[in-house]
Amino acid sequence: MKTQAFFEKIHTQIEFQLKRSQVSIKIAVAWFTGGKLFDILLQKLDEGVKVELLLANNDINFNSNIKFTEIKRRGGEFYWVGDNFAYAPLMHNKFCIIDNKILIFGSYNWTKKAKSNHESITIIEGDDNLILDFNQEFDKIKQKAKGIIKEIFIDWAKVILRLGAIRNAIKIEDNDDIKYQVSKLKLLAHNSINDKGLDTITQVISLCDSKNYREALYKIQAIIANYKKVTIFHDPYISALKLEIRGLEFQIATLESEKTDIEKLISGFNDRYNRDLGKIIKKILLLKGFLAKKELDKDKENVEKQNSYQEAQKEYKDFSYSYNKALEKPKRYSLGYHKQIELKKMFRKASLLCHPDKVTEAQKVMAEKIFYNLREAYEKNDFKKVSEILKDLEKGIFTSQGETIDELKKLKSVLHILIIKREEIEKNLNSLKESRVYHKINKITDFDYYFSTTKSKFETILVDLKLKSENER
Repeated sequence: MKTQAFFEKIHTQIEFQLKRSQVSIKIAVAWFTGGKLFDILLQKLDEGVKVELLLANNDINFNSNIKFTEIKRRGGEFYWVGDNFAYAPLMHNKFCIIDNKILIFGSYNWTKKAKSNHESITIIEGDDNLILDFNQEFDKIKQKAKGIIKEIFIDWAKVILRLGAIRNAIKIEDNDDIKYQVSKLKLLAHNSINDKGLDTITQVISLCDSKNYREALYKIQAIIANYKKVTIFHDPYISALKLEIRGLEFQIATLESEKTDIEKLISGFNDRYNRDLGKIIKKILLLKGFLAKKELDKDKENVEKQNSYQEAQKEYKDFSYSYNKALEKPKRYSLGYHKQIELKKMFRKASLLCHPDKVTEAQKVMAEKIFYNLREAYEKNDFKKVSEILKDLEKGIFTSQGETIDELKKLKSVLHILIIKREEIEKNLNSLKESRVYHKINKITDFDYYFSTTKSKFETILVDLKLKSENER
């Protein structure tokens, strides 16, 4: 599974993903006023890609000057959803599914104005369970738009037969038949909108896709042993809220990973800055303070000279404190380029599994502890520790709030908290991206060259200050 959050050039990222599509594009958003994105959809229709677009039935879309009916004219599907905001809960997710492999969702609205807002999207590739859930949500919204109000459940008799066929294909090691039977099982699952048994089926699909046939066999045996037809009705509003919560949990964890990466970049730069330049900077600041004191001694009543001396003293004191603190920090493990990339992937994957905002209330304390240890290990480049934490998390320690809560009032409360949390992280991310130190780091193309030339400049300054101070003695 590949997960990435974007909070810059989002429009460009969406364009790129849409252009990649080869089979299908499904979009469900409240507002759509981006003409360039719409042109890409028309182009894809001309290329034979199946395009489905669901939009909220409101004035923002009506006034966009986009001829949405052109989608239908070119062979795609287009529907207005609700009467103004009648289906607001169903349309709040803002998501896009490409080729049933790529999921795009987040706070970003598909509008011209959104380009200048502090919003974000998360792009997920390869998460069959989540993509299947969003596919089902898309079908529910479309049914509402078409006036088809019904619940569709799994045909368990067919599923059991198909699972038996997969089990037999695994036993005789017939890879082609495994792929064929799994593809048929996917169709049965996808055509079922509300069924609590979906999770078990998608787990089998995921295990087979990853060729983990031993675990798949155990899971298949358990399903067949406990076989029974399930016909449980779910309030579509609750289903929509639960899916939005799961999406927000993913997005928050991904944004948090982006924030951690930037903080690690800045921290790493500061560590090297202190290591390579700290001693010489302390000497420079000490001499500046000495010269400021000499100037003040010549005219003790001069307010400007008093201020200059006080500033020099403070600057030396502050830098000495931060420099000594930096020296006390444990050194990071040295990793090669490829190990760094692998470490980053492991950290992101582990973050998605244990982020405190993603788990149930009963598991938060444990999640916070593991997440803290994970971040600490990542900050130190402790490859072994991050790997160990990930392996433990992959055993399935934690459960999503969106999977366990069924009470409408509590779901609304959790959703509200997560939206505020996402906005807070987006704001913090933008502050980091706009910080002077981040801009400075971003401009550096060769760190060895930067620190070498900076050290040479400081050495020249130090020589000059030494000469001046000797003249004052």
